[in-house]
Amino acid sequence: MKVAIMSDSHDNLWNLRTAVKMVQDMGISEIIHLGDLISPFMLEEVEGFEGTFHLIYGNNNGDHILLQKKIAALGGLVQFHGWLGELEFDSKKIGFIHDPLLARKIAKSGDYDVVLFGHTHLWLEEQVGKCLLLNPGEILGKKEAPGFAVLECSTLEVERVQIGPKRD
Repeated sequence: MKVAIMSDSHDNLWNLRTAVKMVQDMGISEIIHLGDLISPFMLEEVEGFEGTFHLIYGNNNGDHILLQKKIAALGGLVQFHGWLGELEFDSKKIGFIHDPLLARKIAKSGDYDVVLFGHTHLWLEEQVGKCLLLNPGEILGKKEAPGFAVLECSTLEVERVQIGPKRD
């Protein structure tokens, strides 16, 4: 099973729209967004997604009350996990959090096959013991070309998908 992993949209609805469409075209039905979506209106960009959009808080969360109302209005399309998420696909345990320092500690725990994080806006794929530590970079496109990761859960192979050029 393939899962798309995104982070740090920072209100760039055009790049998020493009990324979600690309994921849909790839036939992937699970997206994990690692925080800093920012404004609740960003969730409008996933309304046509035929799958589940998993979301956690980052360090820039916008209006918490409006975010919760928007999530509720989407009727199950968005699964909100708070500050720390945990999912299992193809018998692989995946933990996700926005903060890179906490992510590294969680990866070292040995409790997960994969730990995902955001915040730095930079791609990182690293083996920490038996755990894959992964940052998909950013949707925003400020520090590097905007993109996301596709994780093949059964093999833990990762592909970086670029959605446009880096903005200067």
